[in-house]
Amino acid sequence: MQKDIFKALPAAAAVLLIAAMAAVSELTGEKEILFPEIAAIAAGSLISPRLCWKTNDLRLLLTIAAGSVTGLLIVQVIPLPLAVQMCMAFLLASLMLVFSGTTFAPLISSIVLPVMLQTKSFLYPVSAVILTTAIIMLRRTFCHFGLSEVSTFTPEPLPDKIVITDMLIRWLTGSIVMIIAVSTGCKLIVAPPLLVAFTEFWKPGSKARKSPVLVCSVITACTVTGTVTRYLSAMLGIYEFIAVAATTVIVFIIMKKTAAFIPPAAALSVLAFLIPSEQLAVYPLFILTGVSAFTAIPLLYTKLTAQNKDQP
Repeated sequence: MQKDIFKALPAAAAVLLIAAMAAVSELTGEKEILFPEIAAIAAGSLISPRLCWKTNDLRLLLTIAAGSVTGLLIVQVIPLPLAVQMCMAFLLASLMLVFSGTTFAPLISSIVLPVMLQTKSFLYPVSAVILTTAIIMLRRTFCHFGLSEVSTFTPEPLPDKIVITDMLIRWLTGSIVMIIAVSTGCKLIVAPPLLVAFTEFWKPGSKARKSPVLVCSVITACTVTGTVTRYLSAMLGIYEFIAVAATTVIVFIIMKKTAAFIPPAAALSVLAFLIPSEQLAVYPLFILTGVSAFTAIPLLYTKLTAQNKDQP
């Protein structure tokens, strides 16, 4: 019994941190403090049996810091239509990822999210850095006590022509979906955590490719969880940070029970508390549409390229 309690400490710490983030955001009225990607980082760093990405503490922190500031600057200094800004953000994020020497895809969301939400407050990168630092310190502590698995890191090689070409094709196909979604008023179909998932799905060796139905189901279930708990908090007059904490607990349970540790799913559950209330009813449908598209596109692309290689 005591051993089980100790094993649950990383998850409990993650829930408390996310709840604290939501509480500060709610009490101050500053929505920019609510950083959905921290739920993804917590899921991939503390809930997963091992670190979900090839990175180290310094690179993880630097990419989040650089990404959040980059997204903010795009909004502040580049007065272009939203679809163009989002495509630009996705391109910069993709380039940053391949040159970071890591596989830390959540940095994509850190850049694109402030653009999609048109965030102009520097509270956003400050919150992102502080919360990411907290996750890093928690993980170090739990590794020290043997409650989290220590990971080794070897930097990814610098991208060659093949990697850059592949990245540009991914960006182009993702941007086409993005332009369609934004121009039709359905921008949540390309919610930033879905772009993270899309980047992960694109890898030929991705585990998600082996079970796309499970991935779509888990992401949709987590999105519905966030939507329902936000509705209930409004209906029952419950503090929103309590609903965020409940959402996080349920999402972590879903991941544990399915053994599908999908960090973007956790971020999407928290994102439900950031979007306008009038969009809540369609939010899960938009996410299901987006994840279906972003799961199918890499599979289709792989199939087409394989057929071309087989042709004499």
